[in-house]
Amino acid sequence: MPDGTHVKRGTLVSYSAYSMGRTKSIWGSDCCEFKPERWLVDGVFQPKSPFKFPVFHAGPRMCLGKEMAYIQMKSIVVCLLDKFEYIVKKEDPPELVLSITLKMKGGLPVQFKKRGKKE
Repeated sequence: MPDGTHVKRGTLVSYSAYSMGRTKSIWGSDCCEFKPERWLVDGVFQPKSPFKFPVFHAGPRMCLGKEMAYIQMKSIVVCLLDKFEYIVKKEDPPELVLSITLKMKGGLPVQFKKRGKKE
C-alpha cells in the first residue's frame, strides 16, 4: 500500500470513496462541510490528486468516462441556471442510502421556475 502497509497475496482490499471524502486526516476538521473553494487556488480550479479524491478511481484503471461526465455535468448546470430559478424543497440535510452508488433517500425535491416569470 502507499503508506507501506504489507498486503498478503489473495487479500481483498477495498475502500470507500464516500468515507475518504469525509476523513479529517485527509480534508481537515471541516471535512463534512460543503466547501467548493477547496478546489480553487486564486479563483482557478485546481483538481486534487485522484488518489486523494477517488470518485472516478485513479491510476491505470481510472474511469474512461470521467472527462465526458464532467462536460455533461457542466453543460446541464449551465443550461438549467441560465433558464430557470430553482427552490430546494427539503429543509433537513439529506439522508443517504449507502449502496454501490450513493443515493439520497427520497431524492431531492426541487421546484424549477422559468426566469423572468412572475407568480
